[in-house]
Amino acid sequence: MPPKSKQDTAAAGSVSSAPATSTPAQDGFSLISNQKLLQLYATMVKCRLLDERIRAECTRLPAAGNVALPARGREAAIAGVLMDTLSSDSIVAPPMDLIPLFVQGASLAKLFRMLRKGKPTPYVTAGVSDEARDDKKIRVVISGGGDVEQRSWTEALRLASLHRPPTLFLCWKPRKTPAIDFPIMTVDACDVVAVYRVASESVAHARQGFGPTFIECQHWQGADATRNPLLNMEKYLDRKGLFNRSAKAEITATFRSELDAAVKTIA
Repeated sequence: MPPKSKQDTAAAGSVSSAPATSTPAQDGFSLISNQKLLQLYATMVKCRLLDERIRAECTRLPAAGNVALPARGREAAIAGVLMDTLSSDSIVAPPMDLIPLFVQGASLAKLFRMLRKGKPTPYVTAGVSDEARDDKKIRVVISGGGDVEQRSWTEALRLASLHRPPTLFLCWKPRKTPAIDFPIMTVDACDVVAVYRVASESVAHARQGFGPTFIECQHWQGADATRNPLLNMEKYLDRKGLFNRSAKAEITATFRSELDAAVKTIA
């Protein structure tokens, strides 16, 4: 099953029995609820487990070929940006980058079928014009690493600057800042709370008709343990009294069982 429901996020893998809260902050913004923090963490755990399983399956599925960038290190960015997208929203990701589709709601069975065929939805610039201006749907365009994906990415940015559609562009520190005329938000890729705050504001900005946002996630690579998004989130939850190791083990065991069931559909 996907890590979340678009309509009901009440039970997305809690790691604590603490009640959900949403307390107004002094600056007028609401704090992220405990429930949402736990949901973000559970989704990150599942992203890493799914990525590990996908890579293991690729060793026995010749058609699968090479998968995209590993989820390890990208969990915070992917979960934080896509957490509040809807099933009616669109994701434009590089070929074989299945983790974003999972966070957005695709079933595990569907993802493993795509992996078996080796032909997931290609990275394209379709829909980056002004065709969605009249509705509340948004698109999340995720940077690719190959030459074809990079050319498509550059063209998508150009079209977004021209038409200003409701779009979020997500990238990991680019070689240089792109020449665009819409907001560029820089955030620590290892801090899912920071990513989620930026993404929530950007999603609301897009749905209200104010155009695209470029989210640049920095520092996602590195051997230093402090650059581990999962470890950072566990420490954050622990300080808030929300982290529970036995609950994490339960999330892991349950999701691995779901992965086993999904893989059987392509056996």
